[in-house]
Amino acid sequence: MIAEIVDPMDHGRRRRAFTLVELLVVIAIIGVLVALLLPAVQAAREAARRMQCSNNLKQQGLAAQNYAGSNRDTLPVGYEGETGRPGVNFSKLHLFTELLPYMEQEPLFDQINFNYTGAPWDNEPAKDVVVSAYLCPSWTDPAVMTGALYDYQNGALVTYSGVGGALVDGMSLSDPEFVVSSGYGVIPKNGAFQAEILQGAAATGGTGGTRPGGSAAQTFKGRPVKFSEITDGQSNTLLVGEFVHRDLVASTGAWDEPPGNVRPWYLGGFQNAPYSFKVVEFTPNTQINRDQGVQFNHLPFGSRHPGITQFAYIDGSVHPLSDDIDRQTYHALATANAGDLINGSL
Repeated sequence: MIAEIVDPMDHGRRRRAFTLVELLVVIAIIGVLVALLLPAVQAAREAARRMQCSNNLKQQGLAAQNYAGSNRDTLPVGYEGETGRPGVNFSKLHLFTELLPYMEQEPLFDQINFNYTGAPWDNEPAKDVVVSAYLCPSWTDPAVMTGALYDYQNGALVTYSGVGGALVDGMSLSDPEFVVSSGYGVIPKNGAFQAEILQGAAATGGTGGTRPGGSAAQTFKGRPVKFSEITDGQSNTLLVGEFVHRDLVASTGAWDEPPGNVRPWYLGGFQNAPYSFKVVEFTPNTQINRDQGVQFNHLPFGSRHPGITQFAYIDGSVHPLSDDIDRQTYHALATANAGDLINGSL
């Protein structure tokens, strides 16, 4: 009988298996590490998205400067307004189409049929083309809307809007400081994008916080603003900001389905309702909706970035504004010719 020879060192070389408790401890440690790292990873990704969004606004600001340099120091029209063409209620001539040639998008600009006779979304080859500089990367909803509730919501979206001045405290609707848009609010003549009256009744009564009724509607067209009119200074005046507003449906308590009040970049507006610029009344990211009597032109700017909304200024610089910015300071930044001083924390 041959005896088995046992190496006395073999016992020390044997691997001891993990117990279930030890395995669970390791898993728990890994889970804690992931939980600690995940916010940092998410924050880094959001910082990258925010930087790209800032670059988008920078491109738009520089394009506006280049446009002005080629057009006698005049900014693009915010929205064409009344077209004068029978049966045409929508307009494609506005801020975001006029900037295209100055953003290396001239071939896309050339595809737009500005002399259409039918609905703006019919046979429009450009409408579904995504312009990356017009879409914030933090916008997680579809970049191109198809099959939306209304046809004018379909197309490649823009998550930015021009700044059409502010409803400054003390303004009166009886003053010639407003162009009144029936059912959509008012457009003050103090921003980077303005309008002028073609015909219609003058608005009367109320203050800057009172919104006019349909009887005081005025037919208007966009009025391009010259650099010489920006007396508050180009570095103190907002040009374009983030706009991603969706209404909170009062009956359900849920947010409206995408795209909400965001519109395709190729479409400037409907009759007296500009899509391409908004008037500052509320501070950024104010959670408010039209069920509360807020007019379309006055919906708040806002973003998907936590706590801030980014804006391009007329001089081409880009700065974030806090959600809790002082209201008077915000209004002062939105006006181009009010002569007000910028104070307080941004």
